[in-house]
Amino acid sequence: MRIEFNNLRDLLIFNIKYYRYVNNYSQEKLAELSKLSPRYITDVERGLHCPTIPKIESIATSLNIEPYQLFVNVERDSEIVNKMKQGRQYNQK
Repeated sequence: MRIEFNNLRDLLIFNIKYYRYVNNYSQEKLAELSKLSPRYITDVERGLHCPTIPKIESIATSLNIEPYQLFVNVERDSEIVNKMKQGRQYNQK
């Protein structure tokens, strides 16, 4: 599944959330692993904050990906995208 984005910021926000779901992480778990606050992760995913380069690196490392992958629009697993659309993710690490 390929998704179109209006801008790079929207792509970044989507990819952070997408890879969080791929890893089955809650926002709290991602915050813990990336040494950021849960509130900050929530605000990033809501588009209220745009992370700095060091924070992008920390988030990417926590998601087990390279930072550039947060800026690449690739084919998506439709099952994961559907989970994202449903809202709350269960069975998180």
